[in-house]
Amino acid sequence: MPSHTPDYRELVSAAFEGEAVEGGVDVAALRRIRAGEFGEWLTALDRSGLFGADALARIAEQWRADPTVLLDALLAGADTVTTRRTRAEWAALDRPESRSRLG
Repeated sequence: MPSHTPDYRELVSAAFEGEAVEGGVDVAALRRIRAGEFGEWLTALDRSGLFGADALARIAEQWRADPTVLLDALLAGADTVTTRRTRAEWAALDRPESRSRLG
C-alpha cells in the first residue's frame, strides 16, 4: 500500500486568505518565518478547528523543510504588487547587509 502524505497547502492558504491583502507580510514576520518560528501561524490553524494534531505536525514539518510554503500561503490572496514587494523583501533577507541589521 503506497504511503500518502497529505498536502495541506490549499487548505492552509484558504485559512490565511486575506492575511497579506493589506500591505503584505511585514519584515518582522518574514524574519520569524525564516528563523523557523511558526508558532503564531500554527496556533491560528489550530484555533481554526480545520486541522488535527497530526495535520498540524505535518504542516510544521513542511514549513521547516521549506519556509516558502508558509509564505506562499500567506500571499495566496494578495495582489500582484503586494506579492512582488513581499517576495523582494524575503529575498533581501538573504543579503549580507540585511543579516547584519538583524542584530
